[in-house]
Formats: sequence, structure tokens, C-alpha cells
Amino acid sequence: MKNIMILTSRGLLIAIGLLFAFIAFGFLFNTQEAAAGVGLNVSTIGGFATVRADMAGYFAVSSALLLYSSFLRAPQYLWPVLWLIGAAFLGRVITVFANGYDNQSFIPMGVEIIIMALIIFAQRNWNKA
Repeated sequence: MKNIMILTSRGLLIAIGLLFAFIAFGFLFNTQEAAAGVGLNVSTIGGFATVRADMAGYFAVSSALLLYSSFLRAPQYLWPVLWLIGAAFLGRVITVFANGYDNQSFIPMGVEIIIMALIIFAQRNWNKA
């Protein structure tokens, strides 16, 4: 049963890694539309550069680490992803308290909590199998 859970967690993290790669490519090559999809208005060269550097970089690095770690079953490479997603989650929490929220505020937070829980499960169980 434990092997099924480990295989499932690896498959889910691979799927998330592929999704993150798709999102990163969207920010790189479809910048204005991808930025608008997350509530950003890109209207200057600096804005385009920031979205491509920060947003695409976040998702590209997370994707690479998720995929690498999942294929090798090497949970030590999941720490940076956990920190990145945790920092993003903290930013969302601060926004809720500082600026309020709308109907869409809690969906990404829920997704981030699920991904963090999956990463923590992988870190605790992959080496033990």
C-alpha cells in the first residue's frame, strides 16, 4: 500500500511539474495574456521583463526541481519548491489581512496548501520505501 502512495505522490508531483512548465512557458511567450490571467497589467518593457523574470522563473525552477526530484525519487530537491510555495502562500495571507479578499482569493491558497502537503509527504516517505 505504501508503494502505491509513493508512486501516486511521484505521479502527482510530475503532473504538477509539467503544469508549472506549461505556466512558465506561458509567462515567457504569451506574457501579456498570462499576466492578465493572474491579475497583472503589463504595459511597459519593465513590466514584461519582470513577469518573464520573476513569474516565469518561479514556475520554471519549481517545475525543474519537481520533475528532477520525482524522476529520481530524491526528496532533498523538493526543499526549494516547498520554500517557494510557502513564501507565495505567506504573501497571499498577508494580502488577505492587509488588503482584503475576493471570491477568487482562496482558490490558489488551497492549491498551494495541497502542493505543500504533497511535498511534505514525499519528503517523509520516499526515502523510507
